[in-house]
Amino acid sequence: MTTGRDGTSRNGTDVKGANTRQKNGAVRRRPGTNGEVAVEPAVRLVDVSKSFGRQAVFKGVNFSVAPGELVEVTGPSGAGKTTLLRLVHGQLRPNAGELWVRGRGLHRRWRRGLGNHRRDVAFVFQEQRLLPRLNAFENIVLALQVRDPQMPNRAIRRRAMEALESVKLAHRRRAYPHQLSAGERQRVAIARALATRPRVLLADEPLASLDAENAAMVAHLLEEAAANGTTVIVATHRHTFAASRILRLPSARVMTNGARRAALTGNGNGHALPASNGHPNGDGNGSAAGNGNGNGHVNGAAARPAWWRIVIPARVRQRRAARPPRLPLWRRAAALTANSYRLVALNGLRSWSRDARLTMPVTGTIALLLMLCGTLALIGIGVEAAVADQAGQASVVRVYLAPDATSDAVAALKARLMADRRVASVTDVSPEQALAEASKRPGLDSLASLSATNPFPASLDVRVRVVTQVAAVANSLRGDAAVDPSYPTSYDPDTYSRLRRFALVAGSVAGGILLLLAVVAYAVIANSMRGIAASRRQEVAITRLLGARGWMLRGPFVVEGLTTGAIAGALAAAVVAGAYLLAVSFESAIYVQVFPGVDATAVRYVLAAVITTGLVLGAATAMFGFRKARA
Repeated sequence: MTTGRDGTSRNGTDVKGANTRQKNGAVRRRPGTNGEVAVEPAVRLVDVSKSFGRQAVFKGVNFSVAPGELVEVTGPSGAGKTTLLRLVHGQLRPNAGELWVRGRGLHRRWRRGLGNHRRDVAFVFQEQRLLPRLNAFENIVLALQVRDPQMPNRAIRRRAMEALESVKLAHRRRAYPHQLSAGERQRVAIARALATRPRVLLADEPLASLDAENAAMVAHLLEEAAANGTTVIVATHRHTFAASRILRLPSARVMTNGARRAALTGNGNGHALPASNGHPNGDGNGSAAGNGNGNGHVNGAAARPAWWRIVIPARVRQRRAARPPRLPLWRRAAALTANSYRLVALNGLRSWSRDARLTMPVTGTIALLLMLCGTLALIGIGVEAAVADQAGQASVVRVYLAPDATSDAVAALKARLMADRRVASVTDVSPEQALAEASKRPGLDSLASLSATNPFPASLDVRVRVVTQVAAVANSLRGDAAVDPSYPTSYDPDTYSRLRRFALVAGSVAGGILLLLAVVAYAVIANSMRGIAASRRQEVAITRLLGARGWMLRGPFVVEGLTTGAIAGALAAAVVAGAYLLAVSFESAIYVQVFPGVDATAVRYVLAAVITTGLVLGAATAMFGFRKARA
């Protein structure tokens, strides 16, 4: 059926009034004139125009295609044949006019629901658009998984094999696109489109690169698809198929083909006679409830309809009749889970293994960054423990007794300290206790072996009530007869200030190193992600054109990023753990405690944080690459 600029068909049928929508593959009908019923067009263009900048491709195209009709779009190169198919597929948006495909207006805000549209509208590209990393069989399997992820894997593989057999390429199922000839790639692309059983099939020069025998076979397959209810629009340079009508571009002239399919009858307006089940038939009788007329309309039956036809609307009956039998819910859920695992997890792991050369710089950079962060975290925990230990001991002053101090002098000193209100407690520390305490500290445990006698004197631990009064108490003990005059107390006014300055300087240096490494890491990761995005851009674009859902596109990238992050985190964690074990093993030999206050629990937390950060960084870099590939 063709329409004029006023929105009416050439035989007077109003195409703008009382439109209905097609759901679940059923052929929808809408009221026409004189109480008749007409088939809703599968594709309808109303005064559509398209231009690129100032260059107009075509203007004012009015054309509609009925369900189950095969039409051709012909014209010279540059006439806009491919552009018209891309408009119907949703790749482009018309500059003017209305474009309806199965009840969906593509001239509006067309981004939303575009994936659903492309899963119903298949496209046979002139350049094939096969995924280069998948063989012929896997390309068809992927299209079926994208089309219906609730289909069991056994049914998907069977249908993919039948599609390859239909184009006589079953023996080449394991061949990759670069191993196939141009004609074989074209046949695989046609098999991929037909295997999904689309509602609308768009074919751009499908017979190019094919010999006469294979061209006849492909033409028969497309005509058979149209006979089974699929709307087929073919763009060719010249008339080749047994199409019902031909749209000539750029003049937008519609010609009726006298050698149309036997399945189409009528007066050339493009409507097939609807049968009682909502699909076109070719007997010219319409259905049991009415007789087909020359305009593709169905006259109502004279007899009174049954009561159930009045209770259940015809629209619901048609939808139920056309709906294919569905699998049980548990089988669909199991198939969805299995297909999701294949589409996301397996594809992501395969992509990571194939992109290993590109992901190695990212893995090494993330591992180096995490290794430095983990080491600095252990050092920071040690410094914090040392500061906390010193802060806890700040109120305790150890008073060293003179070697020749008498018991009376020591008792008098203890009495004087206990009488002091600033002192909370006084504890005796014998030389043996001091030696046992020193033996627990790395480096001090070997001092006892340097002399046959105990090098540690007797002392008193004086705990001061207020930390700010420690200096006053320590100064009050100088000159006492019981106190060692050369080294009276352990109080050092510069110790804590030096420790705080060290912590501040160490934190500043660590922050600067991390900032510098983060800048370098960003540069390396960004360059690597650009390479990964460039290698995956074609794959993402083709998968989007097949109608893949968002999680099908992002999922493999996330899995690839998590794999990269997990490997980088594991490498960094292994290095950090090894450094800690070596430091603990040799800290007594170097007379210094490398990680003071760091126990096995703290190390486990640091290693878990390193691995988790690696996963987060890997996923973030993968999503960064996905955004670039999608753009």
